[in-house]
Amino acid sequence: MSVHDKAHELGRALRTSAEYQAFLSAKKQLDSDAAGKKMVQEFFQKKLAAEYDLMAGNPEDQAKSAELQKLYELIVLQPQARDFIHAHMRFQQIAADIYKIIGDAVAEGMDLFGKE
Repeated sequence: MSVHDKAHELGRALRTSAEYQAFLSAKKQLDSDAAGKKMVQEFFQKKLAAEYDLMAGNPEDQAKSAELQKLYELIVLQPQARDFIHAHMRFQQIAADIYKIIGDAVAEGMDLFGKE
């Protein structure tokens, strides 16, 4: 079996996984809650901006971190928003695990790109 065939097999396994199905179900529920959906979108936009700042080498902005924390605390009070965030986190963890497995499998020779 070729590498591409295995990748397609992995894609099918991901689509049918309990975690992905829970994510899709949570998204469908969130789509029916306009206020919760807007809150989740705002949370992810602010979280992504904060992560970009950190990757750019900027120090953590305590005010932005506190704002994110407050927004998260509001989200967990909204069932559809909370369920979506948690389902998203579980599925993202699986994706991160897969990226790590693939990265570890092809790590030999990639040290060229590492720090000296």
